Amino acid sequence: MNYDLETERIVASLILQDLQEIQDAQKGKRRADAPMTDNQLALQDQLTAIMSHMSILEDMHIAQKLDDALRLDRDCLEALSVINQAEREDRNAALALARGEALPPPSEAQTFLQDHSVIAPLSVPLLVMQCLY
Repeated sequence: MNYDLETERIVASLILQDLQEIQDAQKGKRRADAPMTDNQLALQDQLTAIMSHMSILEDMHIAQKLDDALRLDRDCLEALSVINQAEREDRNAALALARGEALPPPSEAQTFLQDHSVIAPLSVPLLVMQCLY
């Protein structure tokens, strides 16, 4: 099942709007001291239920946004870790060359960053992170 939270939020909002319109149409049609009819009680129960459901949907929406932010943070931290590792290894290679030693073979992090298909996706989360902080 493909669960679409945004669609469900819209549907619930439309149901709430319809129920409120029905309730508004019934206002003023009974005495203030008269007991509520079965229809009015049912309408009130439906309003309570849909508002509760909308509250749950809003909680789910917030949780989904938080999960998205955590995933972005994870991706940024992983990218920064690889970049930092490659920078350290580049420095060590430069120091080895300065001492007249043979250049060590590229590390996994250095090779990883040399692949342009890898660098492009990494740069997007980094740019987003720079904009956010």
